[in-house]
Amino acid sequence: MPNLHIKSPGLGAGVYPVATRGKEMKHLSFTIVQLDEGLNEHSFATGEEEVSLDFYSGPVRVEVEASGGGWSADIAARASIQHAHPMVYIPMDSQVRITALDGPAKITIGGARGVEGPEPALIAGGQIVERKVGKDSFARTVFTHIADNVPAAHLICGETLNTPGCWSSCPPHKHDRFHEPFEVPMEEIYYFQIEPSQGFGFMRVYTNPDDPDPFDVAYPVEHGDTVLIPRGYHPVVACPGYALNYTWILAGEGRQYGAWAEDPRHSWIKGA
Repeated sequence: MPNLHIKSPGLGAGVYPVATRGKEMKHLSFTIVQLDEGLNEHSFATGEEEVSLDFYSGPVRVEVEASGGGWSADIAARASIQHAHPMVYIPMDSQVRITALDGPAKITIGGARGVEGPEPALIAGGQIVERKVGKDSFARTVFTHIADNVPAAHLICGETLNTPGCWSSCPPHKHDRFHEPFEVPMEEIYYFQIEPSQGFGFMRVYTNPDDPDPFDVAYPVEHGDTVLIPRGYHPVVACPGYALNYTWILAGEGRQYGAWAEDPRHSWIKGA
């Protein structure tokens, strides 16, 4: 099993590819962009991928030239990881420019194979679906940005907020085999932000014991880290005293949010 845990690139301005579709992951790509003096904008072509943009500091301007014409949006600076914040969806065959408007800005770009037809979209405010999930020590808030509300080909994207000391993706779930409509194979990427930023959490990625190619790994996750989830269960816990937020990006052989299977050994906790 290759290393699934990619440490933060640090604070320096730059473009940091984390995963390339067809290499580290089959269906997903992921890039971290940090803008500052000397590099206050980043331009790229989406090519055959559709992409999602998530924003962690700013403010920034996003300008897109897509098949349907020009499109732009200004994204305000983010006050906290503990509140919903906009995402942007951009279709394949688009030219994109992201510009920092006032000081440093950090953006992530998640990609999957696209199709012709969708248009750029800003998902903000009431378009973000906010849900309280779980209870007690596994209570968390899930923000869904890109799902059925956006006619994407493969991407499903959002964020999850762990309150300090609490778990998410719990009971542990996976989405790595066809058992429709209950489970659809989809890869996933988690990108972590922690507040205050010196905090940490832990994440475990593991398969069933009878899996033909089993693995079981655990990682300490810190501010700016990324974890790739090609398959398996993937619960997360935040250290007490620290809010933990992760951007999640899904794509795979189907596109069905919520089509996952819980670890039957731990599903009992929902009724405890």
